[in-house]
Amino acid sequence: MKYLFCFLLLFGGAAGSSLAQEDSARAPELFGLEHLTEYLGLTPADISYRSDYTEPDSLRLKVVADLMDHPLGMIDYAATLKNAHVTGQPEILASIIFSDLKGEHQGRRLGAYQPTVEEIQNRYNLYYTDLTLNQLLSKAVNFIEVVFPKSAEMSLGRLTPDQRAFLTSRLKEIVTMSEEDEFLSLEAVDSLEQIEEAWTEEFVAFSSLIDKDPLVAAGIDALRTMLLDVNALRSNLRAGRTTTERILKGTEYLPDNVDKRSYLGKQPGWKIGGAGNDYYSGDYKLIIDFGGDDIYDLEYDPSDPHGVIIIDLGGNDLYRANSDFALGSGCLSVGLLLDFDGDDRYDAQSFGLGSGYFGMGLLYDAAGDDRYDGDTHVQGAGSFGLGILIDEGGRDIYNAALYSQGFGFVQGAGIIFERGGSDTYYAGGKYKDILRYEDHYLSLSQGFGYGLRPFMSGGIGAIIDLKGNDNFYADIFAQACSYWWSLGVIYDSSGNDNYQCFQYGQGAATHMALGVLIDDFGNDVYFGKGLMQGCGHDYSCGLILDRHGNDTYTSYDLSQAAGSANGAGVLIDNEGDDRYFSKNAANTQGYGNPRRDFGSIGLFIDLGGDDQYAGNGRNDLYWETSSKWGGGMDIELNPPDTTGAEDE
Repeated sequence: MKYLFCFLLLFGGAAGSSLAQEDSARAPELFGLEHLTEYLGLTPADISYRSDYTEPDSLRLKVVADLMDHPLGMIDYAATLKNAHVTGQPEILASIIFSDLKGEHQGRRLGAYQPTVEEIQNRYNLYYTDLTLNQLLSKAVNFIEVVFPKSAEMSLGRLTPDQRAFLTSRLKEIVTMSEEDEFLSLEAVDSLEQIEEAWTEEFVAFSSLIDKDPLVAAGIDALRTMLLDVNALRSNLRAGRTTTERILKGTEYLPDNVDKRSYLGKQPGWKIGGAGNDYYSGDYKLIIDFGGDDIYDLEYDPSDPHGVIIIDLGGNDLYRANSDFALGSGCLSVGLLLDFDGDDRYDAQSFGLGSGYFGMGLLYDAAGDDRYDGDTHVQGAGSFGLGILIDEGGRDIYNAALYSQGFGFVQGAGIIFERGGSDTYYAGGKYKDILRYEDHYLSLSQGFGYGLRPFMSGGIGAIIDLKGNDNFYADIFAQACSYWWSLGVIYDSSGNDNYQCFQYGQGAATHMALGVLIDDFGNDVYFGKGLMQGCGHDYSCGLILDRHGNDTYTSYDLSQAAGSANGAGVLIDNEGDDRYFSKNAANTQGYGNPRRDFGSIGLFIDLGGDDQYAGNGRNDLYWETSSKWGGGMDIELNPPDTTGAEDE
């Protein structure tokens, strides 16, 4: 590799010091981007991709299209996600993410169905005597029996029965896999891909008839409205103004020969549980439980879609799904699961734990050390809808196989928002990447956005984790990664974090896509093989930004600020004594390959600390690699004070 060292150690340090004084008001990463691009004969604005590079489709999200035009805006966008949640108010985060599900050329967006006065009037007799509980139940019945089904008709009403069935049969098969696929011949795999491509084209032909907005808006309205009464109940219980027994006291007089199901809270599919250990089994529309270590064995029939609201106020609960589309799943409707206390366990199959599939699904867990297990499209996953998992405290474990843990598919957004605790995320280990490897698995998770090339643009997938020493484990396609007109995000605010991924991850993007990983504080470890740690391939931009801490980066090839096939890869480390190891110096640490005439961009930026390199980089020096628009710099933007000033 040929280096053009433009500044020696002494001059480089002096330049960094003077430049830092001139630009102290700006964020370090912005200074680094402007300075290194100028050194390479570029500007930050040169990282830009026009939408007409590919044939546009009607399913493209505006926020993704806008960020493709100025990919470095991903840094600010990720910060908006980090600041989007307010403790105890999940509807705020949901509203902000929903605003980002606007189509690229979409005009007016429809809200939820607004019921008439007659529809709002309660058609049930009152059984319970507590005013707040009855207010909560009255609002719940309005949403479950009126707003959700009417909003579903606004979203899906133009579809034929066969087209509706297509969504939960053939289209579902496109976003799921089988372990048996690894035993298929290449001919069988090719045949299966052709079948799924035909299904995709069939779906594209009628996809414009779907408007996800009313259903998602209905779910947000339900959260905003019902949480007022839920919090009032909890406040009264905590303050000792009432007791569970008093709240659940029933009417003292029931007329003879009156069906109990005509009373509010007693209708079919509804259940109110007390403070003891309760057991729930079946397909419910509403469950409110006031405490105890409960067991939920729940199921859902997508051929009979309906809203589901589960509210559990306390206890170490066990939630088990006996079918897909259960546990915080919105399948052609809205599914809300709110758990306010306890060390809980959630065992889903697929399409659960904050899954929005042509609807909205939310799982909100306010406290406790919890465990979340599921297969596909779980733990914050959205397709033509919104899927959110919010966990506000505790040491939690997330385990999934595919398309999970902050996954955004077409016209969808999926997000995990973790406020506190040292958490572990594992995605993969079940479905092999049979076309490339014998011993590696697809993850397609952990802040992953995915579209179906070239038919449908993808969505937004994100993980936001604010505190704790976290571990992220995945295999192929994960950890702030994306594919085809989509966006993948991880923002980790603090803690000594560990990121392990084999290929396509840690701020990577492929085929007209965007990926950004930001870590603010902590001594972090990043490990992967290739297309990692700030890598953009084929008109894409992948970016990794670590602001503080003594970090270690290890990769093999096409990583650590690598642009490929007109892509842009950016690695920025603002502070700390860091170590960078790469096996292949030919295409890492500031590399842009020269394909398609005008090349690619690789920007490697380290702005402080005593750093170690195995590869192209050198401590306190600038370098340019023998590629197209590739290079790096290691400077002291804010050098330590070594004047030895005397005490006054």
